[in-house]
Formats: sequence, structure tokens, C-alpha cells
Amino acid sequence: MKKMKKVVSVIAAAAMAASLLAGCGGSGGSSTTAAETKAAETTAAAAAETTAAEAAADTTAAPAAAENPVAGKKVAYIMLLPSATIFQMWKDSCASLCEALDVKFDFFFCDGDFNKWQDTIRTCASAGYDGLLVSHGNQDGSYVFLKEITEQYPDMKIVTFDTQFYSDGEYQKLPGVTQMFQQDKSLVTVLLDQMIEKYGEGVRLIKVWRGPNYNSPFDRREVGWQEYEAAGKIVTVGEVQPLQDSVDSANTVTAAYLQGVNRADVDGVIAYYDLYGQGVYNAIAENDNFNGKNGDALPMASVDIDPVDVTNMQTRPDIWTAAGTTDWTMNGEIGMRILMLELADQYDKIFDPATGESGVDVVEVPGTAIKADALKSDSTVENLGNIAGETYGNLDYLSAADWMPKDLIHK
Repeated sequence: MKKMKKVVSVIAAAAMAASLLAGCGGSGGSSTTAAETKAAETTAAAAAETTAAEAAADTTAAPAAAENPVAGKKVAYIMLLPSATIFQMWKDSCASLCEALDVKFDFFFCDGDFNKWQDTIRTCASAGYDGLLVSHGNQDGSYVFLKEITEQYPDMKIVTFDTQFYSDGEYQKLPGVTQMFQQDKSLVTVLLDQMIEKYGEGVRLIKVWRGPNYNSPFDRREVGWQEYEAAGKIVTVGEVQPLQDSVDSANTVTAAYLQGVNRADVDGVIAYYDLYGQGVYNAIAENDNFNGKNGDALPMASVDIDPVDVTNMQTRPDIWTAAGTTDWTMNGEIGMRILMLELADQYDKIFDPATGESGVDVVEVPGTAIKADALKSDSTVENLGNIAGETYGNLDYLSAADWMPKDLIHK
């Protein structure tokens, strides 16, 4: 509308100029010629044509700007757990997508401290962030806390990863908040299936985790364990609970536990987190009763994967036999794409690869078992897609829009 007013104004001004030139000739006796009058009319017409073209160009440019409805937004990734390779992979893919969409991106790791996680979310909300991708909130307090945040900052968008919403023992929802998960239950069961394939049903296993209600992913993984145990497929012969989320803590606690275990009484170990898996691997490798020097090595497997895991699996595939995981680079992009669609108010385009449905508020990424004996000498976390199944790193898992095509950062 402003451009149209500008066109009219210029035409009027040009016409007035021509009229004044003609008037001067009539009243002042000046010798204005027909050629001069024609020139003035031509100048006015050219000016009007130029301005009209500018207006048309602006009208054409407007839809182009609207093609990216999230440009200039500010978002953050907030992770409860300490930094790890897979979380860095997640963060890096978020950063790449945000850069491609002209969105400002920040990230924060909270060292396993739930209070720090809450404080970081509050700080970002009060600082005016447009959206937050928050990860690994615990089952007990996340719902009440995030409900308060959404009520206090209704315009800020939130996507959660590996965060369940419970209150008074019942599952809850937060309107406008999309929950994203790995299919955690399957990340454990694909590993249990490997153990059952080798040892048969009733396989005797040690479980390594932090106990119930420590965080949402572990609780979801425990569902698969409990189902298999209830069905008689596995037998739990013991639990190891690291005191901290560190390799050293898992190593120390596992090494002490193995001192009281007879190798003949256990078939394998499953770690719910690969950081613990690295400690378990070291504890087994350092103990001659379990590392293969005195009898068969004790096999283990873990959920998640990073470069250290791949190296250990390549070095001792008889110890670290498998990893249950998803593509963490892809995971970060999936989560950030969901947040972008929320910011654009295009909830109908949020896609769940587990069900194939769109317009959902829960998204699950299917898991894959990475087997040690399938790894090649040049295998890395970045190229696991070369040896993994089709459930790993599949671009079809991505939510997309015209302004955010699936291949945006994959060209």
C-alpha cells in the first residue's frame, strides 16, 4: 500500500510540474515550447513507470521473505547431562540448521545437575529466547517446572527430548510442546535380542544404570528390560549403579562388583548409557577372570555410541559386542526442525518416523543395533550408516516444509 501511495504521489508531482511549466508560459509570457512541454510529460511518465516497477519488485520480494518465517529468531539447546561426543554431534547439527535458516543458536550443558538445567531454562526464557530445545529432564520434576515456564512465557516455543511428563503418578501433556524421544525401549531390547541369540532365553545379565527416576531415557529403557524379564527371556543377576555420570565412576563401581562375581554365573552385561559402557569395558579388560585370559571374555553391550565405543568394539569385539543407538547427528536436526515448525506455527508438518504420521505431539526415532562384528577398519561414528540398517540416518525421518526442505543441509 505504501508503494502504491508513492506511485500516485510521483505521478501527481510530475503532472503538477508539467502544469506549472505550461502555466508559466501562459501567464508570464515565457516562451515555453511544445517540445519542452512534451519533455516534461515524458519525464513524469518515466518517473511513474520506474516507481511502479520498484513497487512491483517489492511486491514480488515479499513472498520470498515470507518463505523463511524463522529468520532472525533466537533459540537454544539445553542438555541436562555433561557434554559427550553424541551430544556434540546433536549440537553441531542444530547449529548447521540454524545457520542455514538465519537463526541465532546457543547451547548449554548442565553437568547432570537438574537445578542447573532449570536455572538455565529460566534464564533463557527471561532473556527473550524465541524457542528452546531442552533435553533429558527427569521424570519427577520436569512437567511441573516446564508447565510453569509455558504459563509465564506463553510466546516461547519448547521442544523436549527424552523428557517424560508425569504428575501425581499420571502421564501429562503440555499444550504446544512437542516431545521427542529415541525409541528407548527398543534400544535396550535390540541388545537383549543379541544376548538371547547367543545364549538362549533365560540369559543371565548384569544391568548398569543409575536406578529408577534418575532420568527419562533410563526409565524408558527399563520398560524393555522389565518386559523381557517378565516374559522369562532374561534373568537379572545383578545391578551396577555408578555414583556419577563418568567413565571413572562406572569403572570403579563395576570393577568392585566383579570381584564378587563368578564368571560361570553371568552371561553378559548391558549398560544403559555408553559412558557407563566405557567404564564397564575397562573393568572387564583389566580383570583376567573376565577379559578372556581365564576362560571366555564377558560380553557387554551399551546404549548410545561415540568414537571411543567404536574403537573399543573394533579392538575387542568379544567384549564390547554391540551398541543400540540412533544417528545422533540426525537426532539433533530432527529436534531443531520440530522447534522451527513450532516457531512458524506449522504444527501440522511435525512428522513422527515411528508411525509415519504428521501433526503429532510425540516423535520417536527408531533405534538400530550396531554390531561389533559388522564394523570395518575405517568405521567411525560419522559413517556408521555404511554398515547400519535403514533405520539409521534416514532423511525421510525429517520434518520438512517448503522453506525447510529435507536436503537443506545435506546438499
